[in-house]
Amino acid sequence: MAKKTKKDDTSADAAQRSRLMVVLTGVVLGAVWGTLMWGLFELLGRDTGLRGWAYLAFTVAMLGGGVAAFFGATGAARRGERIGPRLPFGRKRDG
Repeated sequence: MAKKTKKDDTSADAAQRSRLMVVLTGVVLGAVWGTLMWGLFELLGRDTGLRGWAYLAFTVAMLGGGVAAFFGATGAARRGERIGPRLPFGRKRDG
């Protein structure tokens, strides 16, 4: 089995941080969009208060994070990156 070089470790760490930033960006954009929706609803007369804002912001932020994770993983797979986790157990491959 070949040893990992320092360069392989740093590129894997950078890719992991990049994926995390994509998901966090989706969460933040979702929270901002939820806040805008709540403000619009308040202007139109739907009085939901702080609880309504928290519900909308949290729900849309989670949707934004999920969408960002899906499209980030799709892009990573196109670049040939491994998406799934490396587990110490699992199917043994012949070869």
